Amino acid sequence: MDILIMTVSIPLDSDTMQEVKELLQEDKVNYASLLSVDELTDSHIKGFCVLAYDDESDKLVGVLTSIDRLETGDFEWSAVVSPSIRREGIGTGLVAELDRNLALREATYDLALVPEDSQEAQEWLEKIGYVYDFTERTMMAKAVETEVQSEVNIMPYTSEEPEVMEVLISAFGDTLDEVSNFIAYNTQTPNRKLWIASLESKVVGTFAIVEDLDKLWITGLGVHEQASGKGVATAILEWAKNEAKHVGKASIYLDVEIDNEKALAVYQKAGFETIRHTHYYQKG
Repeated sequence: MDILIMTVSIPLDSDTMQEVKELLQEDKVNYASLLSVDELTDSHIKGFCVLAYDDESDKLVGVLTSIDRLETGDFEWSAVVSPSIRREGIGTGLVAELDRNLALREATYDLALVPEDSQEAQEWLEKIGYVYDFTERTMMAKAVETEVQSEVNIMPYTSEEPEVMEVLISAFGDTLDEVSNFIAYNTQTPNRKLWIASLESKVVGTFAIVEDLDKLWITGLGVHEQASGKGVATAILEWAKNEAKHVGKASIYLDVEIDNEKALAVYQKAGFETIRHTHYYQKG
């Protein structure tokens, strides 16, 4: 089989998107989320796709998506090959083209994402020199309209950059560049909106809401260490479930690292349930 491998920039055109969706239907494991399929037509997403075609039939048989959301040079990628022709080197060819593109873009770091229930993908990554780094849970709660009893006020971000930066640095230990990029990304991308949480007139928390078809995502939820244990995260989660209901979404999603036991306990208490695990691998 002769394979043609090419790189295309995001956003993808409608014909290519249809080819990607048809390829994903061949696999029993759902790769749509890991490949960020719902975002591949978004012109605000920075990244590229590597496509593998059967040169004879002109059928798409493999795809790799690589995205640098915050434009920091840190790329996250995932790949899938048609199950009927795996172990024929197509995945290795996709990664070789990935490496070429990462070098051209002077990438500083890359992480590979694989679903927990794909042992085959994990073994393949280890074979090509990647090592396990960490695991995230994706959690979901139903959108519900409730009366939130809290002294925490949730408001859209306007000009509170110094306070939000302080919260993010306190919560995550991020650098100034990282928090600046996070704020810029979530205030300049159309389907995203940055919010703040205040307690006694002081900004103590922040998060972003992302619209995605029939659901909302909550991301970057951080609470200043000085406000820990005061119900700020719980108030944000309850507000988010209300917001999802208000804008006509069925559910709200979030990701959390599996070793973040404190956050996990808060999410579970707020009614979020784990729906999948994703393993992250870095180059060894």
